[in-house]
Amino acid sequence: MYTIVALATPPMNGAIHIIRISGKDTYKIINKISNQKVLHKGYCVQKVWIVNNDQKIDQVLLIKFVSPKSYTGEDLIEINCHGGYFLANKIIQLLISKGCRLAKHGEFTQRAFINNKISLIEAESANDLVNASSEWAITLATSGFNNAMQTKLHDFKNKIFSLLAQVEINIDYPEFDDVPDIKPTKFKQILDIMIKEMKKIINISNQSLIIHRGINVGIVGKPNVGKSSLLNAILRNNRAIISPIKGTTRDVIKESINIQGITFNFLDTAGVYKTNKKIDLLSIGKTKEVITNADLILMVVDGTAHLDKNDFNILKLIGNKKHLVAINKNDLHSKCNIHGIKVSAKQGKLNNLIKHIISITKIEDSCTKNMLFIIPSTVLIGFMQHCVDNLSKAQEIINTHQPFDLTTNYLHDALDDVSLILGEKKNLDFINEMFQNFCVGK
Repeated sequence: MYTIVALATPPMNGAIHIIRISGKDTYKIINKISNQKVLHKGYCVQKVWIVNNDQKIDQVLLIKFVSPKSYTGEDLIEINCHGGYFLANKIIQLLISKGCRLAKHGEFTQRAFINNKISLIEAESANDLVNASSEWAITLATSGFNNAMQTKLHDFKNKIFSLLAQVEINIDYPEFDDVPDIKPTKFKQILDIMIKEMKKIINISNQSLIIHRGINVGIVGKPNVGKSSLLNAILRNNRAIISPIKGTTRDVIKESINIQGITFNFLDTAGVYKTNKKIDLLSIGKTKEVITNADLILMVVDGTAHLDKNDFNILKLIGNKKHLVAINKNDLHSKCNIHGIKVSAKQGKLNNLIKHIISITKIEDSCTKNMLFIIPSTVLIGFMQHCVDNLSKAQEIINTHQPFDLTTNYLHDALDDVSLILGEKKNLDFINEMFQNFCVGK
């Protein structure tokens, strides 16, 4: 396996840069560009000059680790050099010329997983920490390093294995009197409990993913109801252009703000109304996409007028999606005939609206109560859902009084699903795809 190198700090000028090297030739390669012997000794720091032949490049600190006691499980060195990006890149190019290969996205963490230093859940949690954009995102990411989820998954695995073993023993050794009969009621009870627990984990895990990326709030309404003014008022910044001219907002404007430790992504959209203009139809199409994909819809209406056909068409588009109605222009005479939250974007009176936005998401409390049992990856959640599907099929066989041996394929597949989440069954195609989302130096 190649010795890899990458910049672990952002590619810009700063006080210091950290360059990571990992692999069996780490110490051999670093000694080719050091002005003194770099000792093969872990958990210590050594100061050396990085040199290219006789030319001094930079005086650096080497933080040294020796296999298997390192992040990757391999020999690993972190070079702390001065923070010029050109300088760091020059050192990396020198290391590549001496035998290193530039690391792929997430390759350091991938090697840590392959060498059994961390689990897939811990790997995803590390990536979530890097990308955390709020206090809650940090809290949820660190929960992935807790053993509670691992323990729960091993419990699922043992129960599935026990059920499978019971069925297969009855199939393989029917002639033995001391082989216990399968009790359908008990079998079904174990499946019921597992399926219920897994569905709860899937639900809370999906909610935690929303917190990590931020809650998407689509601001929609017909033209000139004050959507852009409301966005600016929420941000307390003139981000969107405001004009009485219909169609000022053409594209979706996305801005994020942290509210009570949670990131909200507000998406200001083009006004929806009946038109035949091609460019307006394109803008309205993007608005409809926001309505489909957003976690919460904030429909803005003009408080000085009764609802018209355009308003009712938008409500029809929203349908049963989670939404709030903001009745804007509350500083003027109200004529609006719909129940909603009265606001004044012009005067910045939005406290009641923000309170309702926080309340309707209802993510904070659920994540707090179940924080120890979170799967921090869409792919891993998919494996859990596949496991639920297999267990449900096994359950259906029992419910319809079919032969127990028909459950074996589904139980085997469910066991594989849990093993994949735990990282005990290594699917290299899946692993490579998963770590593509990591930054290069991680």
